[in-house]
Amino acid sequence: MASRAVNMEPDMRRVRRYDIYHHRYRNLLKNWGTAGLVLLAGGIALCWFGHPWWGSLPILLSLPVLFIAARLPQTLRGDAYRNGLLIPGIITNLAPLTMLCMTDIRTSSGDEDDEDEGGTVFWGAKEVVIEQLPLHPAQVGEQVPCVSLFGGSDEKGEYYLNFEPRPLAWGTDSVSSIEQARAAIDDEEWLLLPLLAQAYARAEKNEDGIAYFDVDLNPLSVAEAAPAAPEQTS
Repeated sequence: MASRAVNMEPDMRRVRRYDIYHHRYRNLLKNWGTAGLVLLAGGIALCWFGHPWWGSLPILLSLPVLFIAARLPQTLRGDAYRNGLLIPGIITNLAPLTMLCMTDIRTSSGDEDDEDEGGTVFWGAKEVVIEQLPLHPAQVGEQVPCVSLFGGSDEKGEYYLNFEPRPLAWGTDSVSSIEQARAAIDDEEWLLLPLLAQAYARAEKNEDGIAYFDVDLNPLSVAEAAPAAPEQTS
């Protein structure tokens, strides 16, 4: 449960219609699940016809594939809207429709650091091209309350390597809920967003499109935020 969560029960029909991450993970589930079952069936068939050695190879290969496929349904239940972190976003472009979001990118262990310490990774900014944004006017600078899950952390576990912002309007048609979420986000964050939007275009990004900034909005190079092997975290 995030420290600033909406705690909203999402309308899954809207999630399935609008949420680009839901579409992505649903396709992954279909592809990985199919691949794992094909490998498993092929291995069993080879064993059945007297080739246990050759049959064991696709069976072993199917296990990690099916394990990944088994975890994917967890991302398709709308949990981001129930307990994801509430973060601000703004529309930065209309063609294509683009949203820039920012968040305190530190993990819980990183939160214990001194925020005023020079060079500390403090903000993470990410630009996302979205297909549709209901309940919001299509205008540059429009404030878009979002919820986000996080994944992968650096070697020291101090900050995240990726986050997935979802406009709250993807999960609800309640204008009042969206306005309440907008008001729950600190004014400072809304004021910082346009500044980060300008700095983001010139900043170095990691492979997931994250640009890092210290507490004074000075951009940090990806080398200063070197990636580690990703590990899904919410």
